[in-house]
Amino acid sequence: MPPRRRLSSGLLACGLLFLLPAAGRAADKTDEAALRRLNDDYVRAFLHCDVARFRDLLADDFYGVLADGRVIDKAEFLQEAARPPGLKDFRFTEVAIRLYGDAALVNDLADYQRPNGTPGQTRYVDVWARRQGRWQVVSVQITRVALPVVPPVAPP
Repeated sequence: MPPRRRLSSGLLACGLLFLLPAAGRAADKTDEAALRRLNDDYVRAFLHCDVARFRDLLADDFYGVLADGRVIDKAEFLQEAARPPGLKDFRFTEVAIRLYGDAALVNDLADYQRPNGTPGQTRYVDVWARRQGRWQVVSVQITRVALPVVPPVAPP
């Protein structure tokens, strides 16, 4: 191959390699946005006892660990989801989404008021898997925070 052609082929290959990470980052941003929307759907389904939405969001082989230590499957989760949570002012404050190809972890801290008016917090991690082009929750672990985490006060 003449030197000029080798040089242009080499530059083309380097350029393509340079673009691959950018393409990966763009896909990650798209997946992250999709997972953020799905996480919002998950929260709405929880707050509104939307069993039909959970049925779609959860994989058939789903399992979860509840804050009381019980391990449940999808059918048991759907039974739990049908019960009103009885919480007020429920909001998520620390959503963190980490992508690993066709798997993702969604971590969060939920703040709320219990029925008796005391504050509560729960941390959770949802494990999502992309199967046949579709994200579904395959596992969840929920942990009650013993003492609510109070954000630090910024100095004046």
